[in-house]
Amino acid sequence: MRVTNSLISATLASNVETSLNSLNAVSTEISTGKKLNNPSDDPAGAAYSMSLRASLVDNSQYQANANQAKTFLNASDSTLADVADAIRTARQIASSGANSTQTPDSLNALSLQIDGIISSVIQSANADVHGKYLFSGSQTKTAPYIDDAVAHSTGPAYQGNTGSVTATVGKSNNLTISTPGSTIFDGLFSTLKDLKANLASGDINAMSGDLGKLDTNLSTVSSVRANIGAQVNTMTSVTQNLSRAESSYKDAIANVEEVDLAQAYVQLQSAQNVYQASLVAVAKGYAHTLADYL
Repeated sequence: MRVTNSLISATLASNVETSLNSLNAVSTEISTGKKLNNPSDDPAGAAYSMSLRASLVDNSQYQANANQAKTFLNASDSTLADVADAIRTARQIASSGANSTQTPDSLNALSLQIDGIISSVIQSANADVHGKYLFSGSQTKTAPYIDDAVAHSTGPAYQGNTGSVTATVGKSNNLTISTPGSTIFDGLFSTLKDLKANLASGDINAMSGDLGKLDTNLSTVSSVRANIGAQVNTMTSVTQNLSRAESSYKDAIANVEEVDLAQAYVQLQSAQNVYQASLVAVAKGYAHTLADYL
């Protein structure tokens, strides 16, 4: 009989402990608003939550990369808009210079204007955003061109490379966002150098040829800008997809971790009832045990 009573007492005590643990667990969930307060609460859920959070961190980095890429692309487009304006101005000067009524002094003055445009275009070619040169290829810490006497006499030499700046905006999704300056500016600088010399010498026929070259240079800039526009549109679509993915990850994490308070309060009431019942059972059980000894 004593063995049986001892077993009953142990069972009742175990039931009290179990019901108290359940009550405490539900109380903790309500106070924290979380179902997962410790990995042991739901090992599988905790592992899934960690995976979701890792994906969310990656997604946030992709969003940051995409936003930086859009800034880079927009800066490139804005800079090339200035270059296009400079080409149009150079074309007007070339057209004016090709007029047979120009005097040597006026032609020399127009030549000096082209010299100023060369400096302006070098400045545009050396544009940067957040310390990264836009048109140096992958050598973003190197200025693409040097504005010195040599640049104005023989044409500036490209200092960058033909590599690409890329933006990682997803797993195995790397998008090119740069255009090497050599493909945009080398031909333009050659044209401007020739136009400057032709104006100074008064070579009208050569100036007429320079007009066609400037049109080609402007077409190159326009083509690059069109490509940049397409890249900006792609990046906008990418950022929208990443934003939707962020919401999905956060919703999934909430489903795993967060408590449904209405349901939790029902569970709390049930846990309290079970705990109270277990205490009553213990009280009765010990009463019977004492009676058995009398």
